[in-house]
Amino acid sequence: MLSILEYLCNSNFGKPVTKNHLMVNVSGIRQQRSDRISHILNILENNELINSLKTSDSTYYEVTKKGIDAYSKWVKDYLDFVRYVNEINKN
Repeated sequence: MLSILEYLCNSNFGKPVTKNHLMVNVSGIRQQRSDRISHILNILENNELINSLKTSDSTYYEVTKKGIDAYSKWVKDYLDFVRYVNEINKN
């Protein structure tokens, strides 16, 4: 969930992206089932961290100001910590 928020804050340059785009481009979620990603996106949207934009062809997702603020305040530090601990445990 937090990796998706991180990707939307850092990698899409403010452009909305589809669920398929996220599944292909967000490292660590490529092995997840599509329904699980949909559930994660619903949680992020229910907490107003992302918005969905429905078109006739697809649904696009973009980060909100609240999502950017959350990422800046604590998500980035938390993900950095987890990645650091995982790296230490590999060695």
